[in-house]
Amino acid sequence: MGHAHGMASLNVGFSREIPADFEPPEGLAPIVAFEDFQEASEAGLGILAMGNPYWTFLYNDRYVICVSDQIAEAALKEVSKIAMLKAREAKPHPVLEMPEHSSGAPSVLLYLLILVGCFVWKSSSAIVEAGRLDSAAILAGGEWWRAITALTLHSDIVHLASNIVGGAGFAFLLTRFFGSALAWLLILVAGVAGNLINAAVHYPEAHLSIGASTAVFGALGLLTGVGIWFSVIELRAQRRWLFPQWMIPAFGGFTLLSLLGAGEGRIDVGAHISGFGCGLILGLLAAWRYVWLEGLGRFRLLIAGLPIVLLVVAWWAALLTA
Repeated sequence: MGHAHGMASLNVGFSREIPADFEPPEGLAPIVAFEDFQEASEAGLGILAMGNPYWTFLYNDRYVICVSDQIAEAALKEVSKIAMLKAREAKPHPVLEMPEHSSGAPSVLLYLLILVGCFVWKSSSAIVEAGRLDSAAILAGGEWWRAITALTLHSDIVHLASNIVGGAGFAFLLTRFFGSALAWLLILVAGVAGNLINAAVHYPEAHLSIGASTAVFGALGLLTGVGIWFSVIELRAQRRWLFPQWMIPAFGGFTLLSLLGAGEGRIDVGAHISGFGCGLILGLLAAWRYVWLEGLGRFRLLIAGLPIVLLVVAWWAALLTA
């Protein structure tokens, strides 16, 4: 019976050890004991999967599993492996705490006022010519500010209204995640980068464009990037890869891009795609370094003022050279 006690000493991680006074039938060795019959049955299935039989004995309210002496050590290793896998699966998965900031309603209102104000202000064609996106003027003339000023100009009331509604909606969601200051800075960066890429794609051909839609689709790209990143992180935390959950935000973002960003008429599809692509990359990077970005909260006023300063400086440069 010394062999049986040796097996009991290896019995770590189970409900209880094998009773010291348990006497197995001759030729059998007890390897593990359970208080629950279902757990004992699951352990027994692992032994059967090895191609070996096992016996279960109820002794002092414990289910003792025995196997032949020859396979005792191998069977114990298999049962221990099953127990460790079950313990790992039962371990609570880390919960991703999604940040939640204020709705950013004042910043959305400021966005509306800026676009409406610029729409009313562009009373002459000279203002439009000074601020519109011009691929040749940007890349050959160095007029970088056009990538910013073009975002504030619109051709008609329908053009203006669509960008106000779309921009406000996407920005509302982003401000809940990043906060108003950082969200609007990221949207502006995505819009400006998208305009620069769009200009570079068309250069040296002349390409003229106005509208905030590059930034609007940049905001959509930001949302898509953030959604993809945190879906991947959640799957990684739960060790679930069978269903590609990250495809849900990806599919949603690209579907909206195709539905809203393409069409007939005077639609700058290139600007929409480039804005979305820049926003997607920025969203992935910002979500990846979110903890670091949250640490910039003490500079919130500075970050909030930066988009306004860039707009003012860009228009000052545009009017100065008009």
